[in-house]
Amino acid sequence: MARHATEFTEIPGLKGVAVVRHGGPPPTGARHRHDSLCVGAVLEGARTVLLNGTPYTAEAGEVLIIPPGRVHACEPRGESRYVMLSVDPAWFARLGLAPARLRQPVRDDPALFGRINDLASMADAPGSLLELEAALMAVLESLSGDDGDAGTNAPEPGRIRSVRARIEAAFAEDLRLDDLAALAGCSPCRLNRTFASAVGMPPHEFQSMLRVREVKRLIRVGTPLAEAALLAGFADQSHMTRRFRQFMGMTPGTFAAGLERPDTD
Repeated sequence: MARHATEFTEIPGLKGVAVVRHGGPPPTGARHRHDSLCVGAVLEGARTVLLNGTPYTAEAGEVLIIPPGRVHACEPRGESRYVMLSVDPAWFARLGLAPARLRQPVRDDPALFGRINDLASMADAPGSLLELEAALMAVLESLSGDDGDAGTNAPEPGRIRSVRARIEAAFAEDLRLDDLAALAGCSPCRLNRTFASAVGMPPHEFQSMLRVREVKRLIRVGTPLAEAALLAGFADQSHMTRRFRQFMGMTPGTFAAGLERPDTD
């Protein structure tokens, strides 16, 4: 078990969303409340929270959910290691999702467990705004009371083409999902689904694919990898390498080393 330590990190680009990482005994036993929604993945041990006089224990591999405004206390029942997301509830409406339905404080939900960790990892590894918002939406969709506006407000095919054209023209820019949704005349949640249905992937993946394509072009003309990353719109070379490997199955360095070089003799 990790030594007693607590880290707090706000996720750049996602206002009102932060990550708390903790290892050891509970950080506090005092009763308290948060205005934010707290949803966490227990990595080791177990964490027990007292809600409305009832103890709820999340074991390793399970998810613990504390609704906004709910008074609670952390029970001193041994050590644990967990990662907790703190999310402004306004994000549900902003992304076009129904408010959270939080009837079960503890869930055995491997998909949600993985999504929590995926989003938390983005606090340390830079990503595009579309990637960040898509990762947050994946977490909140698992908690939403229903499918939001899934059955209504479908954008017309022409508007999806307009969104695609916008991403193609500005793939190196840090585009926001709600701006693209406004162009389509629908909610971000609805755009994400409709765009994926029409194009074969959601907007953030489409943007990353175009950036990787540009990196390949830049490498072919001799652009250094660090410069290629910035010109293609990646946050840094590490961000470029992660996405390049995702789409190409190799690193940019491996791709560059395998290119046929002109004969200089």
